[in-house]
Amino acid sequence: MNLSDLLRLLARKWPLLVLVPLALSASTYFFARKLPKVYASDTTIYTGIASGYSLTGNAEADYNKTSNAFDNLVNLITSRSTKEEVVYQLLAIHIWQASQQPSLLSVAPYDALRESVPTKLRQELTGPTKEATLENVRRYAQANNTNALYKLVNSTNGTYSIDALTQLTAARIGSSDLIKLQFESYNPELCRTTLALVTNVFLEQSKNLREGQTSSVIAYYEEELKQAKARLAKAEGENLSFNRDNNIINYEEQSKNIATEKEALATELSQVSQQYAGAQAALRAINTKLGGRQVALVSGNGDVIKQRQKLARLNAAIADQQLYSQQQEPGSAAKVKQLQAEADKTAQAIQANVDNYYAHSNSTEGVPNQDLLSEWVQDMVQVESSRAKLEVMNRRKQEFEREYQRMAPLGATLKRIGREIELAEQNYLTVLNSLNASKASQQNTQLTANLKIIDPPNLPARPKTSKLMLLVLLSGVGGFVFVTGLVIGLGMLDKSLKNPTVAARRIGLPVAGMMLDTHAAPKLLQASQQRSLDQLVRHILLKANSNPVTSPFVVGVFSVQRQEGKTTLCQALAQRCHEMGIQTLALYPDGNDNDETLEAPTLFYPSEAAAVQGWPLDQLIQHAVPKRMTELSAPNVQVVLIEFPALREEALPVGVLRQLNLVFLTVPATRAWRMTDHETVERLRASTTAPVEVVLSGVALHDGEEALS
Repeated sequence: MNLSDLLRLLARKWPLLVLVPLALSASTYFFARKLPKVYASDTTIYTGIASGYSLTGNAEADYNKTSNAFDNLVNLITSRSTKEEVVYQLLAIHIWQASQQPSLLSVAPYDALRESVPTKLRQELTGPTKEATLENVRRYAQANNTNALYKLVNSTNGTYSIDALTQLTAARIGSSDLIKLQFESYNPELCRTTLALVTNVFLEQSKNLREGQTSSVIAYYEEELKQAKARLAKAEGENLSFNRDNNIINYEEQSKNIATEKEALATELSQVSQQYAGAQAALRAINTKLGGRQVALVSGNGDVIKQRQKLARLNAAIADQQLYSQQQEPGSAAKVKQLQAEADKTAQAIQANVDNYYAHSNSTEGVPNQDLLSEWVQDMVQVESSRAKLEVMNRRKQEFEREYQRMAPLGATLKRIGREIELAEQNYLTVLNSLNASKASQQNTQLTANLKIIDPPNLPARPKTSKLMLLVLLSGVGGFVFVTGLVIGLGMLDKSLKNPTVAARRIGLPVAGMMLDTHAAPKLLQASQQRSLDQLVRHILLKANSNPVTSPFVVGVFSVQRQEGKTTLCQALAQRCHEMGIQTLALYPDGNDNDETLEAPTLFYPSEAAAVQGWPLDQLIQHAVPKRMTELSAPNVQVVLIEFPALREEALPVGVLRQLNLVFLTVPATRAWRMTDHETVERLRASTTAPVEVVLSGVALHDGEEALS
């Protein structure tokens, strides 16, 4: 369907395109003329999200963050929880005010309270104060989902329902820090009161939401800080107890000092061992020179033995004082001197006893006995002194070994305790920093969460402009668009042949002509129908004149189904040829109705017998029954028109098919061409050598104008 066809289709349907929009506009005006008036109130809130000031300075210009913050506020304003709370507060206010002034129930918008909430329920919900009334309303509505108040809040009531707040809108003003709230209602006072309640509920919920987030975080970090502090105190207490139980002041210094003292002791022990070995060797040599007399001296003199034992004790005491001098009191050095002096005195006493005991002058080797005994005393003193030191040093060495065995595991334990203290301290400091940051964020939130009302809700003085004319216009336009779309859609879905051009394309056969539909307005279409018949007659004459055969020009009229216009076509062609002076004979199957107004010669042949016997044309005429015959002889006939039965209904006289010079296939313009029709026509074309052409019947004048022009 091209544009011209589309325009012609719309032009034909102009009554629908005019009447339907007018009817819709009229009905819209009739039903909407008494719509209630609408009042609108608005308020403006400053948020400070985009350019506000906080503890950290001016707000950062983050588009996504800012946009998300505004979206959160807008969604919070229009959320179900906000609307429910607004409805609860509005109900509570009206119930309380109506209880104080019952006369209010007769004026708007309190009359909605009288109609929506029964008197008994209002009395039950009324409290001593507004706050108590609000609590009663909230508790009653939230008790279950079957009570009257819950059903009212979730109904379509125009005053006390969530549905009544659908006209509440919120939007950011441009790229500023402002949010504009707007509400529409049927009553100006109700409009302002509701919007004020929405604003207060929104501000409170926004503040609680933002501060509640930081409060929960702070509570979490405070609890974590307590636990971290307890872990740190436990680790430090364990460290203190461990050091106290193991006499540790500074493990590193103590272990370092022990190592130093051990090395010094080992060095000194080596030196003393060497001195002891040398003294023993010297003493053995002296004993050899004395020839065993020193044994008699030592065993026979009790004073020497006592003095020697005393000397050993003094040397041991001196060694103890010298080795443990770092752990003794400051007066230990004087005590060492005192002990050393006493040891020297004891050695001198031994020497004196030896001198007095022996009176011999020379040894067996010729050495004076006095000198050998003095040397023996010195070596003996040296041996005793070295032996005492070795005993003390060995004992000290064992003490060092035991101290090493004690101190070695203490270091690992102290490191473990130190790591625990360090981890606990780090955890404590981390939690403390997070807590401080959360408290700073809480303070910042408290500064920025206080949204400010710039323009309080106003009391609308006059209603908004009525939308009645706009509704009427929209309904008319909508009706026009709907009808136009419907007409175009049906036209595009129409698969009928419509006009000769579409028929030739879909059927695949040439279109010889058409018969117009004269039922709607036959008087207006007579001239056009006459032109279409003249075109068909001229087409037949052109075919007849170009036919070299001298016999009559035989035209067969066929149709796929019954009632498709072939009889009308034969009668019209026969009548027109007769009027033009063309000798024409029309043959119809028996059973067809005869048009008494026709003047052309007409014959009715037995279709069944002709099909069975296979009569040729002359026998068909011979057995035909004349209905109207004039002085027409067979040799003078120029055109023979033969109507055949429907191709799908009856058998065809095959003998006549071979004598046809032209085949007209009548097809209604109002039907669709199917594959079964195509197969039927193909069988017809296979049965005759005559060309098969289509005559489109029942064509509307507007579809046939192009072919007739």
